[in-house]
Amino acid sequence: YVWFMDDIFGLKPRWIARFADLLDKSGMTLRFKCLSRPDVLMRDGEIESLARAGCDIVWIGAESGSQKILDAMEKGTTVATIEAASRRLQEHGIRVGFFIQFGYLGETLGDIRQTVKLIRRILPDQLGISVAYPLPGTRFFDRVKEQLGGTRHWQDSDDLAMLFRGPFSTYFYRLLHRYVHADLRMRRAWRDLSVAKFRRALSPWRRVRKLVLIGYSMLRIVGLRAGMAVAARLPHEGTQALPTELTPEAAATPSRQPWEEVS
Repeated sequence: YVWFMDDIFGLKPRWIARFADLLDKSGMTLRFKCLSRPDVLMRDGEIESLARAGCDIVWIGAESGSQKILDAMEKGTTVATIEAASRRLQEHGIRVGFFIQFGYLGETLGDIRQTVKLIRRILPDQLGISVAYPLPGTRFFDRVKEQLGGTRHWQDSDDLAMLFRGPFSTYFYRLLHRYVHADLRMRRAWRDLSVAKFRRALSPWRRVRKLVLIGYSMLRIVGLRAGMAVAARLPHEGTQALPTELTPEAAATPSRQPWEEVS
């Protein structure tokens, strides 16, 4: 089993198809996981080639279910593309992992709800949640650098700790992290009990375990939602949203690299 750690596996068009062809030619069987972008996955034949090559799971930097936040991040993608790519992966037997990022400048409770709804629609097989980290060289960093003090590096962050005055407090995001995971576990368990293709794979003992998980998750969700409601109302001076300069299309266009410059 291989983990390809490239940020965008198969970035060049037709690379994955060539990769799958070479595996076929060698008679080699390879199971692997990789990372990609939704717009790259939606190119003709990309997901089919991934399935042919033996891909087990693709992690997508979904980040948010709010188009407003994706545009503010200048991600260069859309919620519709994230959803379409995820469903096509699932249709081809490839599992889906989501990277989700909460706490970006200007994020509201409404934006958070849209992200939760996206996760519920897709029910990703794996989920990674973080809070927004301002990286040097970005407009985001320049906007909040006066708030960072000495904690400016990844190694200084700990357990969803906000490094700047985000829309909500660190306490809120820690509760949100637990809530989203509990909600996803509950809904996947319910799907497994109710959808025929999943139900057939469950033994009686596993069905009982799923029911217990659903009940336990429901209790946790009630408590976590109550805690989040209180945390969201605590006095907190958050940083406002950044103006968006690039359209999704412009943000998705790679910048020219030094070796491409014509002298």
